[in-house]
Order: sequence, then C-alpha cells, then structure tokens
Amino acid sequence: MMLGSLLALAACGSGGGDNDDPLADYNDDAARAVRIVAETQNLAQTSAASMPVRGRAEYDGVVGLAFGDESASLERADVIDDLYLDADFVAGTIRSEMDDFNTRDSRELEGELRVTDGRIDGSGFSGTERGTLAGGADAPGRVDATVQGGFPGLGADDLSGSGTGSSAGGDVSLVFRGQRDLDRDAGFIGGTGLSGPTVLSARPRGSIPSAPAIETCAGAAVAP
Repeated sequence: MMLGSLLALAACGSGGGDNDDPLADYNDDAARAVRIVAETQNLAQTSAASMPVRGRAEYDGVVGLAFGDESASLERADVIDDLYLDADFVAGTIRSEMDDFNTRDSRELEGELRVTDGRIDGSGFSGTERGTLAGGADAPGRVDATVQGGFPGLGADDLSGSGTGSSAGGDVSLVFRGQRDLDRDAGFIGGTGLSGPTVLSARPRGSIPSAPAIETCAGAAVAP
C-alpha cells in the first residue's frame, strides 16, 4: 500500500524535527500545521502591486505529499516534513528544500526534495520539485512534480501552494504552507501601489493585531 495522504501546513518560529524520533517529529510538525492553517487560511492574496520589489525573504513551513490515487490534504497527514523556502524579489526566484520526512507510522524517509528553478510572477510562483525519498518498500523513490502557489497575507507575509507529478511508485501530489521568518528578512521592501510604497507587517506569529507595527522603506520601525 502506497503512502497515503500527506499534509502540508506551514509554520514559523521554532523548527520541526531533529528529535531522532520520527513519531515525535511528526507530531511536532502536525501541531505546527494545525496552528498555521488556522492563522492563514482566511487571508487574502497579496496583490501584485503590493508585492515586495527589493530584497529577500525566508519562509518556514510544512509540506505534505500523497502517492498513488490519493490527493494531498491540509486536513490529514500520513507523511509530513519541514519546508524552507527562500524568495528573491529582485531576481524573481524561489528555492526550497525538504529533507526530514516522517510518517505517521513512525518511519523516517531518507533523501530530499528541492525546488531550484522557481519563478515569481506577479503575486504567484511556480517551479519544479525533484528529488529521491527512500526508506522501505512503499517509499516513493524518484519524485518529479510541478508546483505552484501564491503569497497570501499583508505584503507577502505568508505563502501557500500545491503540486502534482510522478514518482517511482506512481502519481504524487503535494500541498504546503509557510510563514515569513521575520528574523531573517534582508532588505524587504514593499511594492508601489496607488498610495506609494507598501508597508510590511512585523506582527508576531500567533497573533493578528488590529494595528501592527510597520517598517518604512528605510527599515526603521514607526507607529501605525
């Protein structure tokens, strides 16, 4: 029986695994996934005019895959992993890597999946995810999938996406969510709309204040 539905939810702040216990790592990522979905599922897509035009941003999150006839789901995960995605808003590129897959039945899959050719177009992105996952007779082996998604939230605070493709064991689908790592942004500047440069949220994760702190284009924090 092939690996079932995988969940991808994104989270920020503390990372996922590294407990050397696949089930504990799975439970940690699953808990992050539930929280991030609750925080991001109702956010509107960032408009193209409000997208950052300079600098880079890093996103932390969670990704899930399904193999065979099942579809990846945000509601339930049989296999789950950390997601790290880097967006370069000057070059219009995205890169990501996933290398700590854990299963519900307490197995760790060896290998990694990477997106190295991702492109940002307006407030969306697309790319190809490739790699190999091993770890048992029902492991997917070689994975080759097309991914696409967008940037919900204020000024590309968050990201979400999905993908489909093939693996050595059959069809593959995936879904993921992520949140911007505010501690690792580099020269992150908003797009220019009708009223001038877009300010970027600096809200702490886990809260949605009515008047968040913002940054100016010079990088200085000011009162809203």
